[in-house]
Formats: sequence, C-alpha cells, structure tokens
Amino acid sequence: MPNLLPKHRAREYETVFILNPETPGDGVDVISHRLTDVIGRLDGRLLRAENWGRRRLAYPVRKNNKGIYLYLKYLGYSDMVAELERNLRMLEPVIKFITVKLDEDVNPESHVVREGDINFVAQFEEEPEREHTEPEPSFHEDEERGPALDIPPRENREVAQDVEPAADEEETDEDEE
Repeated sequence: MPNLLPKHRAREYETVFILNPETPGDGVDVISHRLTDVIGRLDGRLLRAENWGRRRLAYPVRKNNKGIYLYLKYLGYSDMVAELERNLRMLEPVIKFITVKLDEDVNPESHVVREGDINFVAQFEEEPEREHTEPEPSFHEDEERGPALDIPPRENREVAQDVEPAADEEETDEDEE
C-alpha cells in the first residue's frame, strides 16, 4: 500500500491495548519491544509509551475481569497501523486493542520526545478492589411499638401498595353437594 503523504509528513496515532492480567513483567517487555521494532522498521516515530498498570475492566473480556493497560502514541503511515494491529492480533496475551488517528498532516520534526516519555514500567498502582456493600440493618427502640428493625430501601425496588385483601371464599366439600 503506497504512502499517501510525503515522507516529511506523517499521521499521528495512539494505540491502547490490554494484556492478560497474568502476563509476567518480562512478557510485557517482550511485547513492548516487538511493537517498538515494528514502528521503527516502518519509518515511524514513537512519541510516548506508558504502562498504566493492572486495572479492572468495565466488563469481562475473555473471562478476565482485570487487564494490564499499555498506551502508545506515535507518528507513521497507514501501512504501519495495519502491521502493528496484525502483530497485536498474533500475540496471545493481548486481549483487546484500539487505534485512533489523532492528526492527519503532521511534521515529524515538530514533535520532541523527552527522556521520560517512553516508559514501559507500570506508572500507576493497581486500583483497590471496591466491593459494593449495602448498609447493615440497624435496630432501634420505638417508644410506642418496642424494638424495630430499620431496613434501608434498595434502589429500584418496587414498593408494594396497600391493597385491601379480597374476601376469602372458602370452598368446602359441603358447599359443593
């Protein structure tokens, strides 16, 4: 596929991918080096790389509730994105990825890469596990009725309305005869 932009102009992309949470640290390094090699081999330029650490997923992906998030921001051409995504599909620890084009016509010389911008070591601590707990029922003393149990209402619970009971019509064997 031919490059549509001249070599002195490129496109700016960012890719976020999620690894299996059981991936060891050296496995993350191998994957990150493979992707940076793809970017370098296809005349791209890595601007930023971050390891966002192990995070809880919004929904289970391949039976995983957590994942290791990695972020790449780079300059390149459309053929490089296709090759990068092909590599992500082939890597077993990668459970999900997305690439977004940020800018169309970028001068690569205008972007300066600082020393700390490329870092594949986890920068953020793992999110603490937050469990949803309902408030405990509490007992209180009611002057008129005695001890009572306060049960906090649940959200979206249907409230039973006061309905007068229907007259019980008991059928007995004597009535049928």
